[in-house]
Amino acid sequence: MATNLRVEVRRGVSALRESIGDHGLWTTAGLVASTAAGQVAFPVIRARRRRARFTFRGTALPYTVHRYNNAYRNERTVEIAVARWFLAGAGPGRTLEVGNVLGHYGVTGHTVLDKYETVPGVINSDIVGFRPDEPFDTVLAISTLEHVGWDEQPRTPEKVIKAIEATKACVAPGGRLLVTLPIGWNTRLDEELRAGTIGFQRETWLVRTNAANDWQETDRDEALRAQYGHPFRNANAVLIGTETR
Repeated sequence: MATNLRVEVRRGVSALRESIGDHGLWTTAGLVASTAAGQVAFPVIRARRRRARFTFRGTALPYTVHRYNNAYRNERTVEIAVARWFLAGAGPGRTLEVGNVLGHYGVTGHTVLDKYETVPGVINSDIVGFRPDEPFDTVLAISTLEHVGWDEQPRTPEKVIKAIEATKACVAPGGRLLVTLPIGWNTRLDEELRAGTIGFQRETWLVRTNAANDWQETDRDEALRAQYGHPFRNANAVLIGTETR
């Protein structure tokens, strides 16, 4: 617990410094105030959203309502719910998560690969070039791959293609893959999705419909027209891609 707290404090301080450098002190202060307000409102929202559901591939799933990252206010509310649904259908075997996300929401016990998060038990390696000793039966990447190459210095936009290919290569024959990608964050990724040069065996597109953070399935064209941060904060559309090898 103490280790996790220290990690969160370091992450928070680093994020604040980066935000001040990128956006200035006043904008950052506004973001901090908004985040704090979200934490204060959490108990009320949790009670309101307790019975709320969205439909994913014919199944009604509960929205994830969690304090971490104010998940009830952004795309994590559907991504974590879908990840839990996916893992519930997984058989026995080894599981790899690319990007240290699920542990923050209570999903643990699997192998995690994350280049930047120096947390005990996490493999600090770049997914591009990562070659496991043996492939995994289940592989997930939750809102992670869109950052590869795009949010690194120097920026290498084409790296996202290699990252997705490398993630798929970690899946064992007969294994299963789940990848979630917010639309609008990485414009190079969006271009590749429109062109069809990046894709998955089965794709489900979700779009945010209102300020209450409700989501529904849509078609790829509508999803790929979505803007990040408008009309609602964070992602307004998400691609859920799955494959069976």
